[in-house]
Amino acid sequence: MSVSFISPNRTVLMIGDDALYIYKVTARAVTFVDDIPWVTEGFEGVVSDLLKKDCGGKPVLVLNDMTDQHFKGGQRMPKVSAMDKKNVLRRKIQVAFPNYPIRGALPIKPKKGEKTGEMYLFAAVPMSDQIAKTMEAVKISLLPIAGFVLLPVEAADMVAALSKKFTEKGGQSAKWTIFMGQHKSGALRQVITRDGQLAMTRMTPVSDINADPQGWAADVVQEFKATISYLSRFGFSSEDGTDVILIGNPQLAEAVESKIEIECDFRALTPSEAANALGSKIGLQQDANYADVLHAAWAGRKNSFALPMHASDLDKIHKPRQAAAAIIFLLLAGGAYLAWDTGNKFQSMMAAKDDLKIQQGLLVQAEAEYREEVARMEALGYNIELMQDTIDVFMSFEDESIETLAFIKKVGIALGDGLRLDKLSYQRVVEETNAATFVDPNAPVETAPLVMSTLSMSFPPTMELENGIREVQGLQSRLREQFPGYDVEIVRQVARPEYTRDFQGVAGQTDQELAAKEDYVAELVIRGRVK
Repeated sequence: MSVSFISPNRTVLMIGDDALYIYKVTARAVTFVDDIPWVTEGFEGVVSDLLKKDCGGKPVLVLNDMTDQHFKGGQRMPKVSAMDKKNVLRRKIQVAFPNYPIRGALPIKPKKGEKTGEMYLFAAVPMSDQIAKTMEAVKISLLPIAGFVLLPVEAADMVAALSKKFTEKGGQSAKWTIFMGQHKSGALRQVITRDGQLAMTRMTPVSDINADPQGWAADVVQEFKATISYLSRFGFSSEDGTDVILIGNPQLAEAVESKIEIECDFRALTPSEAANALGSKIGLQQDANYADVLHAAWAGRKNSFALPMHASDLDKIHKPRQAAAAIIFLLLAGGAYLAWDTGNKFQSMMAAKDDLKIQQGLLVQAEAEYREEVARMEALGYNIELMQDTIDVFMSFEDESIETLAFIKKVGIALGDGLRLDKLSYQRVVEETNAATFVDPNAPVETAPLVMSTLSMSFPPTMELENGIREVQGLQSRLREQFPGYDVEIVRQVARPEYTRDFQGVAGQTDQELAAKEDYVAELVIRGRVK
């Protein structure tokens, strides 16, 4: 998807979880037009009228700011010819996200020294009811579509630009930048970059900054700590340099800064201050506490997008209108160019038509030969279709099979002679990545299946509590020796519910209430990739 050929002015439709937020973006200002809840009666007609009347019929940019966004980083492309690259990339994205029709691929910089194959970040979103309503409204309005993009991806270069802007001349840029800002929907959007590239994004509900400033500050601190906890699992270190940028009232932001425990360069900016730092203008804003307007301004004025998203349903709307805009531009440029371009397209179409006829003939011939061969084999007593179906079923079983005997043997060694199990489950875990999961662009792609086993055991009520705890902890240590590289976790310790990893319902209970729940049952979970 590309930008409008005629004017840089656009209407930005920001898709939120609760409503559609409409912004009119010009070269001098950004105006918030309205927010339309998804449950509005006649939603498509209402939005279409706003686009044509209040927004002046400008080209539309759809900016997805919903929670349901999925990413897979570190996707390496094999070395193929330039002609095959597009098709190979499209197939790889389809395999990565078979259930999400709206997909895209973003080239990413590999680590220094890596020269084998290009690296990509794959992104996808489902065709939700909110997206379908938005696209139908645009379709009714008959306005051209500038693009369909994801807010965190398009904001990554904005975050990097802000971080670079605040780096002292001659100084070293921070490796990590954490950008935080509350949107009108009430959610806090965090965009985290590493070396200028998108590393992670989170979107979580927080208190409204205008209604409950103190609650907002406490919620922001809590979500910031959660983000640092996520990042620490993937090599984050404040010693590498960290910039923290918070959009909101600078006075309220002081309460946030005072509770940040890591070493960082903290800055609190209003949307106007951030826009000025980027060399942009958003005009006078009624509410300076929300970051939506900054994202709308940045994405709405882009000449090209970092990651245009594609889907057949979207292409049905925007491609015909792009073609119409291109024809208008070509007519203005000159009739000669239009005639030349039309001639080339006609020749290509005729060549494609001839090639299609040849391929159809080959297909008919191949099908006839196949039917003859099947008939010949059936005459000999062989049912080819039954054999093929049987092979397919067998191969599907083989793909899902997992080795259990060796696993159970190791569990038995760890148990020894003194312990027994009441129950053992062993299963394969289906993995899925969502928008709140850390994306490491350079991480190797895991191919070994992920398995999980749950071990349940019980002890006699006459056993001392501490003895039971030591037995379970000892079993955990022996299991770790038997399963190196696996996570062995005690999810339920003997007797007391507070030893489980599910803390719900524990706080506020008395010792008598907890003692009544003692059942001397312990559970351990072994999780890891098959070695």
